[in-house]
Amino acid sequence: MSIIGKEVRLGEIFNQESKNTVMVAMDHVVAIGPVNGITNPHETVKNLSAAKPDTFFMPIGIIKKVYLEFIKNKIPFIASITTSTRMGPEPDYIFPADTVEHALSIGASGVSMHVFIGPPKTNDMIRELGRVSVQCDELGMPLLAIMYPMGFDNNYDIKHVKWAARIGAELGADVVKTYYTGSVDSFREVVNSCPVPVLLSGGALTEDPKDFLTALKHSMDAGAHGCAVGRNLWQYKNPQAMLKAIKAIVHEGNSIDQALKLLNEK
Repeated sequence: MSIIGKEVRLGEIFNQESKNTVMVAMDHVVAIGPVNGITNPHETVKNLSAAKPDTFFMPIGIIKKVYLEFIKNKIPFIASITTSTRMGPEPDYIFPADTVEHALSIGASGVSMHVFIGPPKTNDMIRELGRVSVQCDELGMPLLAIMYPMGFDNNYDIKHVKWAARIGAELGADVVKTYYTGSVDSFREVVNSCPVPVLLSGGALTEDPKDFLTALKHSMDAGAHGCAVGRNLWQYKNPQAMLKAIKAIVHEGNSIDQALKLLNEK
């Protein structure tokens, strides 16, 4: 078990001053298609790299096409090793499509995997999380577990989110990403019941950017250690400005109004 390897790589993807991280999520295409904002992944990575996020995560096939931008800008990356697709018969079954060893061989600083808690194959997905966790321990690779309740009347209910996040920690994840539960107090319950760093899931693009930035600020006030954002970043009209606003909240503790000024929204 390589504790040193994990610590070195976690130190690459977390800001050493704030102890938080801003991750750019680009693992959407297999699931929902080449949507606006990532139809050209190289251009997206090139544009956002200029504003220096802490890390990106995406499938290895895309990493192969954009890694020179990571080298040039000295930005570490995480390999997404699970997937599912809405084009298939089981869109709520997420399964491994790559390996920890492959991620390590291409220079990744960690791996990410999704787990849905609630669908018929929940046990299979939890089993894979445990298996990958063991491999990450053996190889010194950080594991980001994206833990989402799925199929409930309200997937954002505190009971479901808190439980799903804790499952990620129980099975060995080093970092957990999950849904925002709607308030500082409720998200604090999620954070306090999860013994590893919790990140806010960015979710779908909000009509008003203030709504997303408010959720981010509230999650940070609740004790989150950052965020992993996709559509609310690269589908926003000015992705670099949005990234700067996000970093201002996550790393500098700026207010919502201060962040909005960086967007020229207020």
